[in-house]
Amino acid sequence: MMKKCVSLLCAALLCMGMAGCMLIYPADAAVTAPPVTPTAAPTPEPTPTPEPVVEDPAVCAQMAWDALFTYDGHEAPVRVLGLFTEEGGPGDALYQAMLEAGKLMPKGAYYANAGEDAEGWAAAALQAVPVGLLDSIYAETPELALAAYGALRKAARNDAVEVICAGVTEDVLAAMREDHFCMGAAAGAYENQITVVYAKDIA
Repeated sequence: MMKKCVSLLCAALLCMGMAGCMLIYPADAAVTAPPVTPTAAPTPEPTPTPEPVVEDPAVCAQMAWDALFTYDGHEAPVRVLGLFTEEGGPGDALYQAMLEAGKLMPKGAYYANAGEDAEGWAAAALQAVPVGLLDSIYAETPELALAAYGALRKAARNDAVEVICAGVTEDVLAAMREDHFCMGAAAGAYENQITVVYAKDIA
């Protein structure tokens, strides 16, 4: 009987202890995490916009003449028609110097300040030069280049004559894409650098 009482007492104490633990440490007690302070995202540094390059007529003229001399199939003296804005301009000055040096064989020169229609002059000049006796046409500005280009397209020559232009515009690039045999190259600002653009590279 004594053993039974001791057993019941131990069982009662055990139950009381477990109940106390459940009161102190409830099973479903939530664990509270410390508050998180949000941090602001760093402000991205603005990307600097490069200054647009500016065409220098003298530099473009020199680069265009260099491109003319190194163009496929050209050998000095290069047989050339020249279209210039005026006598003594950047392109004309180089033209006269190269004539004196024997690097060019002139086939005609046009000066815009004389008032003659550029495309009409180019058409007449192309008609006057037999096929096979002309290598290239130099144009000092995109406007003159497009006039020469129009005349050359209409002439439909088969002697691989091309226009080399000082200055790059969207119209010149469009002409290159349209007919990369007639509008061969242009020197000027392209993709924010001063360079020579060859039609064969963008067609």
